[in-house]
Amino acid sequence: MSKWKNLIYFIVAILTGILLGVSLIYISKAKRNYYAVFLINGNIYFGKLSTFPKLKLDDALFLQFDQNGQVSGVGRFKDVFWQPKGTIYLNRDSILFIAPLSESSPLVNIIEGKQVQQIQTPSRFQQP
Repeated sequence: MSKWKNLIYFIVAILTGILLGVSLIYISKAKRNYYAVFLINGNIYFGKLSTFPKLKLDDALFLQFDQNGQVSGVGRFKDVFWQPKGTIYLNRDSILFIAPLSESSPLVNIIEGKQVQQIQTPSRFQQP
């Protein structure tokens, strides 16, 4: 009888582990992990950061600059003329630093489709 009891405990433990794993994956996917990614070449991208299985930004945005180096607006990566899908796979060696965005950031609203207009940017913001 103890053989069956141990087998039942083992099966219950495995099922509990699977349920916990699926729950954690679901919770982490539902979480809003929006970040600004600053690259060593001076480009800045914004989006939902994922680290597994590869470092990537989904629904990526970038700053658009005019000829004077001032920010003129925000563009969606998927809307550029060569029509990528909107996901950027990042090379860890090319990243200068990563910064989380506040949930009240206008960029988060644009990423989530809550705001369609261009955000207002400081007129003296210069591209690094």
